[in-house]
Amino acid sequence: MTRTAGTRTRHTASSTQHPFRGPPARFAILLLAALLLNLSFSAYSGRMVAVIEKEWTIESNGTLGNVLLNSSFLTESQYQRITSMNSSEGELVRYGDEVRLIYRTDSLNTPKRITATATIEVSYLPTLSSNPPLSGTSYPSTPFTNYTQEMAQFATAQTSSSSGQLHAAAILTDWVSKNVEYNVAFWGREAPAQDVYSGREAVCVGYTHLLLALARSIGLDARYVSGYVFSDDWQEHAWAEFNIGGQWVPADPTFREFAFLDARHVAARYSDDQSGAVDRMSARGGGFSFSSVTHIRITESAPFPEQASAYAAFDGTEFTVVVTNQKASYLTPTLTVTFPPYIHREERGILFLAPSERKALSYSLDTSSLGGGGYYTVPYIISMQGAEITDSITVSRFQQPAPANGASSSACPVALALLASLFITIARYRANAKA
Repeated sequence: MTRTAGTRTRHTASSTQHPFRGPPARFAILLLAALLLNLSFSAYSGRMVAVIEKEWTIESNGTLGNVLLNSSFLTESQYQRITSMNSSEGELVRYGDEVRLIYRTDSLNTPKRITATATIEVSYLPTLSSNPPLSGTSYPSTPFTNYTQEMAQFATAQTSSSSGQLHAAAILTDWVSKNVEYNVAFWGREAPAQDVYSGREAVCVGYTHLLLALARSIGLDARYVSGYVFSDDWQEHAWAEFNIGGQWVPADPTFREFAFLDARHVAARYSDDQSGAVDRMSARGGGFSFSSVTHIRITESAPFPEQASAYAAFDGTEFTVVVTNQKASYLTPTLTVTFPPYIHREERGILFLAPSERKALSYSLDTSSLGGGGYYTVPYIISMQGAEITDSITVSRFQQPAPANGASSSACPVALALLASLFITIARYRANAKA
């Protein structure tokens, strides 16, 4: 008989913070607040070293015979390197990119606990040198990644302006992230791609199934990744990888990251869909059950190295962010632009930058809530993997020259209100930095 175990994970750690970047604030109040509250922060870790411990517990009413436990443990790839590993019993066996625990015994008295431990180094810093054209043919689907003709036509339309496979995969990842709502009520459920496409609600499994279905329908080779992610705490997670130009390129539609993922992603197994992401055990004798629990402890963490560079400009009505790729390879940073919410809603999306490409993104700000008759300091944050800018713009709400000594007397109270609002936004961003 066969059982499937759920995996629980526990760990608490804080995100690595980066030093203050960007031009100095124009007003002392903003600079003081930045110094006191450390406004410049990062939601991303560029490199992580961690210790992984997985423990399996087998329980039965009597003696079991011919026991075989075949369980996923970790994968090894260009992004994740195993530096050491051992197990209390059984054998850690490599199958291609995967390491699995194999435990066999002719007779077993329970309860029985088996532990495997490994040290890993994780860093998602691919060199994206290839963007081959789309083939125009589709890849086979699975029961969980079946796509309808409507879904295939939709994916084709969404990627019709793409420059190649890499660009198309980034577009689809961004679309799934933006258009599916994360709903914890779907945790533990099966999540066929067609249901997610029609209902637009899911957790990570559903996000990944939908991305795989859309991708395979337009000829992108992709696989399902099972593992763990850090978001407030360690938890089970799923994401995808695309085979582009002979290189597996990761994509996490739940957290809106493509290629350059937060290093706090630990891959445990590859499969076609969620049906392959299970631990299996067989035995003869009485009824039995087994479960597993995984603990992850970060021992080293480093920020992302700078990928693209960015600066901002404001002409009085439009706010423009200019992002430049100075590399000879493709970049796909996740750009987040944050203002106080009543000035502009937060903008977040995956950028696709060809080698040496520069992109300018403009945002029309709503300054009507500032009132009239003054100069106002409005703070903002620009964030992406490897770069953060915390600064402010000055908004004029009257048509006369500015006072010689700078802002009017009404600017400070409004600046305080804006800062308070932004701090609330920051707190929410930190709490849901990867949502």
